[in-house]
Amino acid sequence: MKAQASSKGGLINMAAFLPASRCNGPGRRAVLWVQGCSRNCPGCFNQDMQVFRENQVIAVLELVERILASEDIEGVTFSGGEPFAQAQALAELAEQLTAKGLNIVIFTGYTVAELTAATDPAWQRLLAAADLLIAGPYKQELPAQDYLIGSANQQLVFLTEKLKQHPDVVTSQGQTLEVIVDAAGNVTITGLTGKL
Repeated sequence: MKAQASSKGGLINMAAFLPASRCNGPGRRAVLWVQGCSRNCPGCFNQDMQVFRENQVIAVLELVERILASEDIEGVTFSGGEPFAQAQALAELAEQLTAKGLNIVIFTGYTVAELTAATDPAWQRLLAAADLLIAGPYKQELPAQDYLIGSANQQLVFLTEKLKQHPDVVTSQGQTLEVIVDAAGNVTITGLTGKL
């Protein structure tokens, strides 16, 4: 899906959204999963989000309002799918959220070397708006138990100092899993664990 401009900014093809989570990055944060990823890592946690198909298309400004309505959050995590496949609209979203004091975490299947070598200005804009990357393709043959890391080849890359000394980073004992039951009784399981 190719995002297009609208009166409410760019469009994001969203796979899922959680208004609050504690296991998808440091602190209490909203989480946005995008639809579509060309990396297709075997054993990916979110295989249903790999296919490039229209899912829930939402304008950036509408998503800003939804995120800012979330109570007591410190930041927002972009996951997927592959966030850099929708870099332009996500950069716009991230810039608006950081202007409101929120931090940005991005899970990406790309390595830091691939991201920094990229010539796409939208990729560079999204990188500039991020505070922390969890970078690298998921490799099921390299299981890990570290905080926010799905496989041992992946890296936590602090792009700013905002989250480096966050208590969740400093005191983490490894991977976490979260089970959320909403008012309608819908169950969401999110996070990382090699123990399922």
